[in-house]
Amino acid sequence: MARILIVDDEKCNVGILSLVVTNLGHEPIEAYSGKHAINIVATKQPNLVLLDFMMPGINGVETLRHIRDLPYAKSLPIFIITASQDLSVEEHVRSIGATGFLKKPFDLNTLKVLIEEHCDKGPVNTFTKL
Repeated sequence: MARILIVDDEKCNVGILSLVVTNLGHEPIEAYSGKHAINIVATKQPNLVLLDFMMPGINGVETLRHIRDLPYAKSLPIFIITASQDLSVEEHVRSIGATGFLKKPFDLNTLKVLIEEHCDKGPVNTFTKL
């Protein structure tokens, strides 16, 4: 069973993803801000992070940068989730260390495959576009 950190300022989004993660047999860890997510990564060391791109305060990009600075998280799989239609977002998050990119709305089967691939094989450093 993997610990999967779900970070989004929208509680509804976190709740839905938590249900999916639980149904897949994994433990969801919920965070509603970038600051909270950074603290969780530092203390609970999740196996994978699903990180919303647009959040108030510390946004997804800054959260990703802070997480990557933690010794444990250098190769932690981190997937940015966004509804943004800006094509430069994908390239930008890849350049600062995102493992992959999920564009909302995404297929839950795609999420299932992503979790299986990255939690069963361990950290992967290649960029994945889903």
